[in-house]
Amino acid sequence: MELKAKDKIIVAILVILAVVVFIGGRIHDTRTGFETEKWVNYEANSRQLMLQDLVDRTRFVGMTRAEVKEKLGEAEEEQDAFLIYYAGIPQGMFGTKPDTDPEYLVIEFTDEEDKDKVTASGVMTADVLPKDSTFRIKGDATDSTVLTPTEKE
Repeated sequence: MELKAKDKIIVAILVILAVVVFIGGRIHDTRTGFETEKWVNYEANSRQLMLQDLVDRTRFVGMTRAEVKEKLGEAEEEQDAFLIYYAGIPQGMFGTKPDTDPEYLVIEFTDEEDKDKVTASGVMTADVLPKDSTFRIKGDATDSTVLTPTEKE
């Protein structure tokens, strides 16, 4: 079956459009490599841009609390069983996803024998943070969100 000239033009335009969208999406991918200094001195949503690289390249399990703090700096919340770092608002193809809960990097220390060793780590939203956490965000989830721990009851 031979395509007509008009159909060939339509197919060519669709292929070009698909290539442009794909390349445009890759160019827009603003994720950056993890750097301790940028993580510690973050501005707005800059941690979110490094988060995937950090999670992909770092094995937290087995690290000590001191090693985690050396890599990530002081946590927004610290308790015996965990450290919580604000990671920012998730990014979509065209920037920050609207109406999305912020994410947190949670590092857990739950080994009864060695309470200074990381036993688990993960990226979580506020609704699945450890129940003992007092860390919350006040205001709307935006790039300029203010981090404020809630008061303990």
